[in-house]
Amino acid sequence: MLLRSSLILVLTTGAALAEPVLADRAVLKQYCTGDYLTYCGNLAPDGPEVQACFRQNRAKLSPNCQAAITSYVKAQRKG
Repeated sequence: MLLRSSLILVLTTGAALAEPVLADRAVLKQYCTGDYLTYCGNLAPDGPEVQACFRQNRAKLSPNCQAAITSYVKAQRKG
């Protein structure tokens, strides 16, 4: 269960990340864990399947999770 709750790994590639992105990862975990468990909980949290699941279910995700994903993606592009 702890592994499934670790949404931190959902959108990472395993590369070292800059400090601002780490904050965004914490926001992802805070706002997207419930959505992950609802829509993608049967998938390993660090796999590309979860990324695809979130893309497929984007319209169903909570507004806070959608905003966290958008922020994370923007930070990834900057960093």
